[in-house]
Amino acid sequence: MNKEGRGFLTPDQFNRIGREVQLDLLERAFFDYNKALNRKKGSATNDEYGNIPKNIKEKIDIFSKEAELYVPGLNSIKPGINVRQRTTSTGVSVPTQITAGTYSNIATTGGSGSGLTVTVYSSGGGSWSTITTVAGGTGYVVGDVITIPQASIAGSNNPYTFPIEATDINIYGSVLLPTDLYRVISLSRSSRSVNLEELNKSEYTYVNASKLTQPSDTYPVYYRDSFGIKISPSTLINSYITLDYVKTPTDPYWGYTVNNSNGSYVYNASSSTDFDLHLADEVDLTIKILAFVGVIIKDPTIIQVAGAEESKIIQLEN
Repeated sequence: MNKEGRGFLTPDQFNRIGREVQLDLLERAFFDYNKALNRKKGSATNDEYGNIPKNIKEKIDIFSKEAELYVPGLNSIKPGINVRQRTTSTGVSVPTQITAGTYSNIATTGGSGSGLTVTVYSSGGGSWSTITTVAGGTGYVVGDVITIPQASIAGSNNPYTFPIEATDINIYGSVLLPTDLYRVISLSRSSRSVNLEELNKSEYTYVNASKLTQPSDTYPVYYRDSFGIKISPSTLINSYITLDYVKTPTDPYWGYTVNNSNGSYVYNASSSTDFDLHLADEVDLTIKILAFVGVIIKDPTIIQVAGAEESKIIQLEN
């Protein structure tokens, strides 16, 4: 591009293109894996280096993660809420002395919520460095005030109180999913000895309605909606499940500084983030980025070259 004066790509444009291309290559890996498995059923693949499904699976596996998820009840408090950093200080009262620890089955002052667990990770009292997280409980509403009684807090000289805000409450009781979730692999419990079966929302209703198919601790089910994951039976509330999933790739970032003498962009490795992709995707990554570049600078030659290279790769794969 630069050699022939066709134009140049700014770091911001590269970052945007890189993100889209990386997601496209990850999504394509799922289709390629499915196609390779179908071929393997017809004995069209070999073992070891010729095991194409295994090679493609490696591209996906580098994005695999696991997470322990808390199963909440209706109108429970979302895990990980930092009660020291509120949108308003109204109703917040922190003792000047407090000892780190976990305090369970906490009720509200003048409210109907109960069963909350609060964990104090460090203490600082009046210096506003006390860090707490909350999880669980049921029946909480906006305006309820959580109170950890002075007698329950080791070393405390006053109760610990804070109000509940709308963003704190899990209204539907759905299991909250990781923010970097891309695809669910499996859900399990009891050290992965029991798998949860995925159902459609309509199936979930019918299964729970019949005594013959009603879920149990050894046969739990779930469905996914826009709020997270809904799990049955209700006896699993306040327990933890294991989520194995494919994470969303980290966005690539071309870090740079600006040369004051000529205004050019100078690559800065310390502030840059590389692609998450498998090394085998490097060629496809370059080709796809070039195709986007051709669109940006309106150069059909670059688009044609990139398209020809991609077609060549597809033909080799087939």
